[in-house]
Amino acid sequence: MIIEPYNMSDKCNMTHTHDKFIAKSAQLNHVLLQLTVIDWRGSDEFVGFVDDIVNETKQSLSLVDVHIQLFTDTFDNIIPLLPQYLSRVNPNHVFNLTELSQLHSRSEVVQIIAQDDVLKTINLTVPLFNHNDCIGVMHFNGIIESDVPSSTTLSFCHAIGSLIQRNFRLMDNELRYGLSMLTASQSQEEFHRLAFFDSLTGLANRRLLNQTIETQYQLAKKNQVVGALLFIDLDFFKAINDSLGHAVGDGILVEVAERLKEIPRPEDFIARLGGDEFVILLADLSENPMHAEQHANLLAEQLIERISQPYLYKGQALYIGASIGVTLFPSKDQHADDLLKQADTAMYQAKSNGRKKVYFFDVKMQRKADKRLHIYNCLKSAIAKNELFLHYQPQHMVQNGEIIGVEALVRWHLGGKQQISPAEFIPIAEETDLIIDIGIWVLQAACRQFVEWQLQGVNVPQLSVNVSTRQFHDNNFVDSVLMVLEETGMDPMQLNLEITESVVIEHAEDAIRKMTDLKNIGVSFAVDDFGVGYSSLSYLKRLPANELKIDRSFIQNIPYNVSDMAIVEAVLAMAKHMGFNVTAEGVESRQQLEFLQRQQCSFYQGFYASKPLSAEYLALYIKRLQG
Repeated sequence: MIIEPYNMSDKCNMTHTHDKFIAKSAQLNHVLLQLTVIDWRGSDEFVGFVDDIVNETKQSLSLVDVHIQLFTDTFDNIIPLLPQYLSRVNPNHVFNLTELSQLHSRSEVVQIIAQDDVLKTINLTVPLFNHNDCIGVMHFNGIIESDVPSSTTLSFCHAIGSLIQRNFRLMDNELRYGLSMLTASQSQEEFHRLAFFDSLTGLANRRLLNQTIETQYQLAKKNQVVGALLFIDLDFFKAINDSLGHAVGDGILVEVAERLKEIPRPEDFIARLGGDEFVILLADLSENPMHAEQHANLLAEQLIERISQPYLYKGQALYIGASIGVTLFPSKDQHADDLLKQADTAMYQAKSNGRKKVYFFDVKMQRKADKRLHIYNCLKSAIAKNELFLHYQPQHMVQNGEIIGVEALVRWHLGGKQQISPAEFIPIAEETDLIIDIGIWVLQAACRQFVEWQLQGVNVPQLSVNVSTRQFHDNNFVDSVLMVLEETGMDPMQLNLEITESVVIEHAEDAIRKMTDLKNIGVSFAVDDFGVGYSSLSYLKRLPANELKIDRSFIQNIPYNVSDMAIVEAVLAMAKHMGFNVTAEGVESRQQLEFLQRQQCSFYQGFYASKPLSAEYLALYIKRLQG
């Protein structure tokens, strides 16, 4: 099932409450329309379908959690399929009499768990019915709105609840029918296979893995031996799956499963979690933790090497890789249900540090992961709480020092007190659609400030604004820029958008089309961080860009690093022949500026001229320069 992602970018551009209501209603209805297409077949696809419902609901409403509690045994057959979402509870232990009365009368229960002057954080509970009996509830935790849930949000949550009920009934009927059609022995075997094994690869699934982890963990503690859990995530698989189709992707997953069976010992346990994630449980490696770590590391390295070997498709070699996180067990203050989380955290570190690597879990990783989650949760409401603000760094002519523009840089005061570094929160935002909301807010705020400077008589020639890859490839990107220009009165001829090389490399034709559309109305473009990533000259010569920005990493060691100086000279020579202006970033010394002057670089920015300034101080800075 293909689901179009819910996009929050339009919401940031609305200026009237009625417009916001219409936009949100349309967006939630679009998500609901996509989710109501029932195309699952069998228990594995049913689990994936419910995963899609939960994930899309969490994304659409920016929820912390979605889960279901059942009051009766109506859907007992489904609980083993969805233990991450389903649980049986006694309603009298969970709800008071007033709340139970509301649920049985088909009304929702609303609980306000936090609030400030602007927003409320709400937990919403809607009842689930089978005919006229209330058989459970669905919890939507962490709704952030200015008041109690809007009618739009309530309708959406009730519709999601109805969708869950309908599909649960269908799956329950399918399981019951399947059991009735088989003999007693066949029924037991088939149900076991459906419940505990992955239908694509034949490997154990998450349910059987969780049971095995618990058993092996307790055995390791009892026998005083050390085991390891390896969390394997495939690198670059998504690109193949998206470009060649799911059938080819499924074929690769099956082949990966076969390769995983080649290396471990016969007694080791292999499972597929779902998607492109696999787990290997290595029990009883050694009584010595150091020996166990060495054995696990050797096996992980062998797995990466084997997985990275080519996969043949119609005479073509396809390549993927693997990032592996490892945790040893048992250890102090560790529980069996910590193993997957710890290995997943270590795998994330491996993937973040270049992929095709092995990382072992340590406590520092967990603290870092917890901090990332805290930043993400706080960042979701940063715009509404007015915690984001902008600083502006001046850009100058290299030859005469004349100011030619400013670059807008976003900053964040968490809670109005603690300043979070952009190096911390921007990468987190870029992993989700939060970067789209933040990007549009930055563009709006920067354009408004630019127009205000003009009204104050502060002459800033050009405004540069960074655009992330996810924001640029959003379907509404061009329209959102046009809307900001119209709302703020910003002259498009004075707006310069900075994109990275990866924006172009990943989707060249789409990038060129969008850049051309905006350039036709006067917006200019700069290729930021040039030289850091994969530089394709064939794409570069086709780009409707005006400027290249040399990354600060090539500037900071001038004049002491001859290699960096040679690279800068080469970039400047190439840019001159191709008709690009060049801005050098991170200029911090007189020697660096003099080198750029000798090489006839166009522009520069950095602490040698000025650190990023607030709007007020930037105005004073320009007035001082211009006399």
